[in-house]
Amino acid sequence: MRISRLEKEKLIWGEISDKPKFAYDNQQYFAEATTFFMTGENLKFLLAILNSKVSEWYFNLIGTTTGMGTNRWKKYKIELLPIKQPSEDQEKEIVSLVNKILESKKNNPQTDTSEHENQIDQLVYKLYDLTDKEIAIIEGNVK
Repeated sequence: MRISRLEKEKLIWGEISDKPKFAYDNQQYFAEATTFFMTGENLKFLLAILNSKVSEWYFNLIGTTTGMGTNRWKKYKIELLPIKQPSEDQEKEIVSLVNKILESKKNNPQTDTSEHENQIDQLVYKLYDLTDKEIAIIEGNVK
Protein backbone atom coordinates (compact mmCIF):
# COMPACT_ATOMS: atom_id res chain seq x y z
CA MET A 1 0.00 0.00 0.00
CA ARG A 2 1.28 3.41 -0.82
CA ILE A 3 1.69 5.86 2.03
CA SER A 4 0.25 8.59 -0.20
CA ARG A 5 -3.20 6.92 0.07
CA LEU A 6 -3.05 7.23 3.85
CA GLU A 7 -2.25 10.91 3.58
CA LYS A 8 -5.43 11.63 1.63
CA GLU A 9 -8.84 12.60 2.91
CA LYS A 10 -10.47 9.35 4.07
CA LEU A 11 -13.02 7.55 6.19
CA ILE A 12 -11.71 5.35 9.00
CA TRP A 13 -13.53 2.72 11.07
CA GLY A 14 -12.73 -0.04 13.51
CA GLU A 15 -13.51 -3.63 12.63
CA ILE A 16 -15.46 -4.58 15.75
CA SER A 17 -18.26 -2.33 16.98
CA ASP A 18 -21.83 -2.46 18.22
CA LYS A 19 -22.89 0.24 15.73
CA PRO A 20 -21.49 2.21 12.81
CA LYS A 21 -18.60 4.38 13.95
CA PHE A 22 -17.13 5.83 10.80
CA ALA A 23 -14.86 8.86 11.17
CA TYR A 24 -13.77 11.47 8.65
CA ASP A 25 -10.05 12.27 8.49
CA ASN A 26 -8.36 15.09 6.62
CA GLN A 27 -5.43 15.36 9.03
CA GLN A 28 -3.35 12.50 7.54
CA TYR A 29 -3.88 10.05 10.40
CA PHE A 30 -2.71 6.50 9.87
CA ALA A 31 -4.90 3.49 10.64
CA GLU A 32 -3.69 0.66 12.91
CA ALA A 33 -4.47 -3.04 13.11
CA THR A 34 -8.17 -4.01 12.90
CA THR A 35 -8.91 -0.61 11.42
CA PHE A 36 -10.01 0.03 7.86
CA PHE A 37 -10.00 3.13 5.72
CA MET A 38 -11.57 4.30 2.48
CA THR A 39 -10.46 7.08 0.13
CA GLY A 40 -12.33 8.47 -2.83
CA GLU A 41 -14.91 11.08 -3.67
CA ASN A 42 -18.00 12.30 -1.81
CA LEU A 43 -16.60 11.07 1.50
CA LYS A 44 -18.69 13.35 3.69
CA PHE A 45 -21.85 12.15 1.97
CA LEU A 46 -20.71 8.54 2.41
CA LEU A 47 -19.91 9.25 6.05
CA ALA A 48 -23.52 10.29 6.61
CA ILE A 49 -24.90 7.21 4.87
CA LEU A 50 -22.54 4.80 6.61
CA ASN A 51 -23.27 6.24 10.07
CA SER A 52 -27.03 6.31 9.47
CA LYS A 53 -29.65 4.07 11.05
CA VAL A 54 -30.37 2.66 7.58
CA SER A 55 -26.77 1.47 7.30
CA GLU A 56 -26.82 0.05 10.82
CA TRP A 57 -30.03 -1.86 10.15
CA TYR A 58 -28.81 -3.20 6.81
CA PHE A 59 -25.43 -4.21 8.19
CA ASN A 60 -27.12 -6.09 11.03
CA LEU A 61 -28.73 -8.20 8.28
CA ILE A 62 -25.61 -8.90 6.21
CA GLY A 63 -22.78 -8.46 8.71
CA THR A 64 -20.91 -11.02 10.73
CA THR A 65 -21.55 -10.98 14.46
CA THR A 66 -18.89 -11.64 17.07
CA GLY A 67 -21.48 -13.36 19.26
CA MET A 68 -20.91 -10.76 21.96
CA GLY A 69 -23.25 -7.98 20.84
CA THR A 70 -20.94 -6.53 18.24
CA ASN A 71 -20.45 -6.87 14.50
CA ARG A 72 -17.34 -7.21 12.42
CA TRP A 73 -17.40 -4.22 10.08
CA LYS A 74 -15.24 -5.82 7.41
CA LYS A 75 -14.39 -3.72 4.36
CA TYR A 76 -15.77 -6.26 1.88
CA LYS A 77 -19.12 -6.21 3.73
CA ILE A 78 -19.16 -2.40 3.78
CA GLU A 79 -18.74 -2.45 0.01
CA LEU A 80 -21.99 -4.48 -0.24
CA LEU A 81 -24.06 -1.66 1.23
CA PRO A 82 -26.23 -0.12 -1.51
CA ILE A 83 -25.46 3.59 -1.78
CA LYS A 84 -28.25 5.50 -3.48
CA GLN A 85 -27.24 8.35 -5.78
CA PRO A 86 -28.53 11.64 -4.31
CA SER A 87 -29.70 14.69 -6.18
CA GLU A 88 -27.34 17.64 -5.97
CA ASP A 89 -29.65 19.32 -3.43
CA GLN A 90 -29.92 16.18 -1.29
CA GLU A 91 -26.15 15.78 -1.20
CA LYS A 92 -25.61 19.45 -0.31
CA GLU A 93 -28.13 19.27 2.54
CA ILE A 94 -26.61 16.09 3.96
CA VAL A 95 -23.02 17.32 3.62
CA SER A 96 -23.96 20.62 5.27
CA LEU A 97 -25.16 18.70 8.34
CA VAL A 98 -22.02 16.54 8.31
CA ASN A 99 -19.90 19.72 8.26
CA LYS A 100 -21.82 21.08 11.26
CA ILE A 101 -21.19 17.85 13.17
CA LEU A 102 -17.49 17.79 12.26
CA GLU A 103 -17.03 21.43 13.26
CA SER A 104 -18.87 20.90 16.56
CA LYS A 105 -16.79 17.81 17.37
CA LYS A 106 -13.57 19.60 16.39
CA ASN A 107 -14.34 22.37 18.88
CA ASN A 108 -15.51 19.97 21.60
CA PRO A 109 -15.41 16.19 21.05
CA GLN A 110 -18.07 15.73 23.76
CA THR A 111 -20.63 17.96 22.00
CA ASP A 112 -24.05 16.36 21.58
CA THR A 113 -24.72 16.27 17.84
CA SER A 114 -27.71 13.93 18.00
CA GLU A 115 -30.07 16.58 16.59
CA HIS A 116 -28.01 16.83 13.39
CA GLU A 117 -27.59 13.05 13.31
CA ASN A 118 -31.36 12.61 13.52
CA GLN A 119 -31.81 15.14 10.71
CA ILE A 120 -29.39 13.13 8.59
CA ASP A 121 -31.34 9.94 9.33
CA GLN A 122 -34.54 11.64 8.14
CA LEU A 123 -32.83 12.77 4.93
CA VAL A 124 -31.45 9.26 4.36
CA TYR A 125 -34.96 7.81 4.80
CA LYS A 126 -36.16 10.21 2.08
CA LEU A 127 -33.19 9.39 -0.14
CA TYR A 128 -34.09 5.70 -0.02
CA ASP A 129 -37.83 6.43 -0.41
CA LEU A 130 -38.69 4.52 2.76
CA THR A 131 -42.27 4.25 3.96
CA ASP A 132 -43.35 5.07 7.51
CA LYS A 133 -43.63 1.33 8.17
CA GLU A 134 -40.09 0.69 6.91
CA ILE A 135 -38.76 3.56 9.03
CA ALA A 136 -40.50 2.13 12.09
CA ILE A 137 -38.88 -1.25 11.45
CA ILE A 138 -35.44 0.33 11.15
CA GLU A 139 -35.86 2.51 14.23
CA GLY A 140 -37.22 -0.43 16.21
CA ASN A 141 -34.26 -2.61 15.36
CA VAL A 142 -31.27 -0.34 15.92
CA LYS A 143 -29.71 0.55 19.23
